[in-house]
Amino acid sequence: MLNFKSKRTYVVLFFVFIIITVIADFVRNESVKPFPQRPDKKIEKKLDQIYLSLINGEEHVWKDMDTTLEYINSQYDCSDFDLVNLIRIIYEYGDKIPKETKSKIDSTLLNFRYWWDEPGENSMCYWSENHQILFTSAEYLAGQKYSDIVFPNSGLTGKEHMEKARKRALDWMEMRWKYGFIEYYSNVYYIEDIGGMINMIDFADEEISKKMQIIMDLLLYDVAVQNIKTMFISVSGRAYEGNRKGGRKATLGGITNYYWGNGEKISRGMMYGMMATKKYSLPPVIAEIAKDTGNVVVKQSNGLDISEMKAEGYFGTDNRSMMMQWGMEAFSNPEVVRNSLFTIRKNKMFSNSFLSDFTLLNYSVLRWLHLEPLLVRILNPQSNGVAIQKGNTYTYKTKDYSLYSVQNHHPGTYGDQQHVSGMNIENSFSIFHCHPALEKDKKNQSPNYWVGYGHLPHVAQDENVSLAIYNIPEKRSIMEMAVLDYTHAYFPKEQFDTVVISNNYAFGKKENTYCVFIGRNQITYRENTTDDLIQKGKQTFWITEAGSKDEDGLFGEFCKRIQGNSLTFNPRHLELTYLSKGKKYNLTFGSDFLINDQVINTEYDRYDSPYIKAAKKAETLTFDFKGKSLYLDFYKMERIYKDEK
Repeated sequence: MLNFKSKRTYVVLFFVFIIITVIADFVRNESVKPFPQRPDKKIEKKLDQIYLSLINGEEHVWKDMDTTLEYINSQYDCSDFDLVNLIRIIYEYGDKIPKETKSKIDSTLLNFRYWWDEPGENSMCYWSENHQILFTSAEYLAGQKYSDIVFPNSGLTGKEHMEKARKRALDWMEMRWKYGFIEYYSNVYYIEDIGGMINMIDFADEEISKKMQIIMDLLLYDVAVQNIKTMFISVSGRAYEGNRKGGRKATLGGITNYYWGNGEKISRGMMYGMMATKKYSLPPVIAEIAKDTGNVVVKQSNGLDISEMKAEGYFGTDNRSMMMQWGMEAFSNPEVVRNSLFTIRKNKMFSNSFLSDFTLLNYSVLRWLHLEPLLVRILNPQSNGVAIQKGNTYTYKTKDYSLYSVQNHHPGTYGDQQHVSGMNIENSFSIFHCHPALEKDKKNQSPNYWVGYGHLPHVAQDENVSLAIYNIPEKRSIMEMAVLDYTHAYFPKEQFDTVVISNNYAFGKKENTYCVFIGRNQITYRENTTDDLIQKGKQTFWITEAGSKDEDGLFGEFCKRIQGNSLTFNPRHLELTYLSKGKKYNLTFGSDFLINDQVINTEYDRYDSPYIKAAKKAETLTFDFKGKSLYLDFYKMERIYKDEK
């Protein structure tokens, strides 16, 4: 039996061991040097021009490809973007490539690091939904092209690369089929999805090609049903400033113009395969849906909540699970933080600049005692808001406007690039409100002044009326960048025909479209701006109501009616009540949304619109409108479209 002195010795030795371990871990973490995401000097890349010139039979200089190959060989972030048209060139024009250039291309593709589990280190983003399909399509098609050659970096043959990527492609597509796009309605990242998808449609095996055509149909349905007169702007899992403000150039890189607008071809870039493809054609019903000018309500469920991943089988550290978790950008959230750390450690990714902050949690003591989730809960880092959780989206469209919301979307939490409420003024521009995460002069990619949210509002919408309550905390959390005591809105005076600001009302008229923002407190333009409305206060609200000449008569009558509507707000209970056109709307922060005292269900089926109704994980989908239809069965690879006229 140990005596007291022996026990004390062991305790001392234990604490010495812990201290030494912590010091060793600290030294190791400090020695990690993140790889650069971009080159010091901008590299002018001309690969897209070369691809376009090949298609058009025009003269080009093959040596101009060298800068793009240099960028890819350096494995800078977004190298996978450049692989899209490089792959198309070797598949479509391989016999035209000079021997010297072909040798350089071969070396680039054979030595590339195609996934996070391969040897090597860099700062490429592999994990977001769009990057997943870009890397996967590049690996599959490079493996198929060089099937019998050993790739020096991985030690795998091309055939082995192809089979490895094929599994990822099938997993990625199944996730989209069952749950929709995580980066839902993203008018930036859908472009990148399309780049990877069209290459798989054109050059992969029959199963991959047919299933990818089905997923492309789902993506383009999203675009069609959320667009208004070719402007594709809506709520989104990921949106930047320009992706929220809209305008007639917001056409998803020309996709909407080409398929249901003026027919103008898409310009060069990673989506140009849509112009070259001989395998994909848009089902006519999708174009008809896009051109519909009737009054419609579109409800849809996109993605998963973190709390749903375990039941759906995506909660481990296997590749499929990590594709879902990291595709949701769920990294530091308590439920998944240990999975993230395991994957980063296993694949030597602390040197990836996107993930290097995880060295703060890379301590053996935390790992042994499973303390990382507790620590993350205590610290509540702003990175938790990066996670793109399920969006129950509601869109009301007319010929004059569309109003859209993500219903009851994690109110009060951080928001990184999410966009949960807005309105399109025809296809001219959009308006929206948010709580800025940083002041206007503070630089950060996201969240910032116009991107994402400091804290998400509780949003609820019915047809042309949207209610949003903000409950901003009094104090900044330990790891939060800032907590600003106001909310603001994009409301560009110069783009309206008429703007009327009256105390807590901001009215706007553009041709036949009317709109109003109603706040709890006075609304004024920020000093020296004519597009940035400020409303001070941390417990506040924004009501958005849309109207039009057809619905409301003259603009003055619309303004008079709105100002006569009953409105009450209880700041203690954060309860908002608003009456308009015979409907009583009631929203309580973090609680129910009621219309005429009836609780409204804001948890939606996969699809609920005049064009399609389908439960979550439905076995088949049928889109139907104006005598045209599209029937899809992902697992049986059936894709049938009809035109009864």
